[in-house]
Amino acid sequence: MKKLIKAFCMSFSMFCAIPTPFSHVWEDSVRSLMLVVFPFVGMVIGAIWSLTAFLLDKISCPDMFSAAVLALMPFLLTGGIHLDGYMDCCDAIFSRRPLEKKREILKDSHVGSFAVIALSVLMLFSFAAFASADGSKNMLALIFICMTSRACSAIGVSTLRPMGHSEYAGSFQQGISKGNVAALVIILLLTATFAYLVCGFSGIICCAATIIGYILCTAYAFKNLDGFSGDVTGFGHTLAELFGIVALTVI
Repeated sequence: MKKLIKAFCMSFSMFCAIPTPFSHVWEDSVRSLMLVVFPFVGMVIGAIWSLTAFLLDKISCPDMFSAAVLALMPFLLTGGIHLDGYMDCCDAIFSRRPLEKKREILKDSHVGSFAVIALSVLMLFSFAAFASADGSKNMLALIFICMTSRACSAIGVSTLRPMGHSEYAGSFQQGISKGNVAALVIILLLTATFAYLVCGFSGIICCAATIIGYILCTAYAFKNLDGFSGDVTGFGHTLAELFGIVALTVI
């Protein structure tokens, strides 16, 4: 249990921009466990996101302003760490260059035009989804969308073949056991179960849409870049949450 708590502190401080007193905590021996607790980081982020939606509705905030706040919220809470991977992948994939050139673009720290265009499209759809949402919708589903996207990301990191330059290559992936993957699958199933118990049928639909979004988008990036990396999981993660948000809006 002590290792899991330490792993959660490490995962929270790395993947969340909320200041914490344990941001200095780090231990290489529990690094692989960061993936197992990653969905619970999503639970905290989703709870804040959901609470924000509830408060904006309670104070009768203008719909357009509320939509803008809610569209930006996940990126503000994470410090844009997943959004960065999304933009890098868009620059590389949509360049339509040969594989080696795509990988060079992926590692380039400069922001290209495709990243800017893709970011604009992402924010447009996120804003439109929240602007179109009925105020009576159960925004508690945002908690389960965040948990689902992170469980999918962790499973992807644990099972997919990494690129040679990826931070997930070598010793990191060797430290991931089958038990870790099994635990993540169980967490994913429990997340869907609780989504149904709390939000009803809409909760299951949101989780399913998030899973489908992650699989489709990650597979697309994996095929184009011939491997997995932190940028690829950021790409899949970001679009998976958009799938979940759109599902919440239309059901």
